[in-house]
Amino acid sequence: MQKSLSLIEQINEFVLQENFQLPVFNDIAMRILKMARHEDFDIREMSNLIYQDQVLVAEVLKAANSPFFGGLSVISTVKDAIIRLGSRQVSDLVLIAAERIQYRATDKKLNKLLGKLWKHSVACAIGSQWLARRLSYHEKDNEAFIGGLLHDIGKLFLLRVIDTMQESKEVSFSISYELSYELINSFHAEQGYKLLSQWNLPKIYCEIARDHHSLEFDAENIPLLLVRLTNQACDKLGIGMSHDPSIVLFSTPEAAALRIKEIVLAELEVMLEDTMQIAAG
Repeated sequence: MQKSLSLIEQINEFVLQENFQLPVFNDIAMRILKMARHEDFDIREMSNLIYQDQVLVAEVLKAANSPFFGGLSVISTVKDAIIRLGSRQVSDLVLIAAERIQYRATDKKLNKLLGKLWKHSVACAIGSQWLARRLSYHEKDNEAFIGGLLHDIGKLFLLRVIDTMQESKEVSFSISYELSYELINSFHAEQGYKLLSQWNLPKIYCEIARDHHSLEFDAENIPLLLVRLTNQACDKLGIGMSHDPSIVLFSTPEAAALRIKEIVLAELEVMLEDTMQIAAG
């Protein structure tokens, strides 16, 4: 690899030469996600799918026996967990659990960034879905959840590439925490769009990855608006790698396009903070 190349050029060359790819979405998670969209799904089929992955089984049972259901009988089967939680919540849990394993790096500094990125991605998924339901965009809540979870996947891709390059000694200089942060902020939208397009994911998710920071965006694209607004709420609260308490959510073009009230934005912030506290605890 030529040492005169810039860091982003070295990354692109490494990806091409080594055919570096993130693992495609967990097939079991995607099948469960599709199944949960239909009210007449087969609960036994969903249970059998979850039983194929021990991690998914553990996450679903853990949620079904969480303190929220304190005083109720202990759930010991996936079938009973689905009945208690509902198919939609189970599918969300399964998708989160399936994706979480990707947010790890060998380098301690990069691993720290990935930890923050994971927290931010989950918060954006949960927050975007909550906002869709709060604003009565119930038919968009699934797209909002997945879009929120995937909007920063370009950052995940770049950090994982950097980690792999450092392990293989394929970079010409040491990559600091600050440089990694600057790099992923500059190029993640482009990389995310390219990655999701290669995976042949629906256009809506590719557009969210590409346009969640763009100055010009489609104000008619409801899932995009929901993710953009929730993303800024997370930045305001410091959920993730960025923290800007000066952000005024009600003054954003996304809030105007959604015709959202200040009280709803306040509720969104409280919900996000509560969700992160529960996750941390």
